[in-house]
Amino acid sequence: MKVEEIAEAVVKLPPDELARFRRWFTAFEASRGHSEEPHSAATKFGRLAGRAFAELKRRAKEP
Repeated sequence: MKVEEIAEAVVKLPPDELARFRRWFTAFEASRGHSEEPHSAATKFGRLAGRAFAELKRRAKEP
């Protein structure tokens, strides 16, 4: 699965499932500890998930 596909799936999540996903991802990142590489895959995915969440909020405001 590509990151873009994951982002599309995240955007389509209903609010309760999105909240559940965010809790899981936060715990996932925390369990990995601090990476020596500042732009690790988890960090990139976190940013992508944040963008997907922002897009979902933007779409919710559209008529």
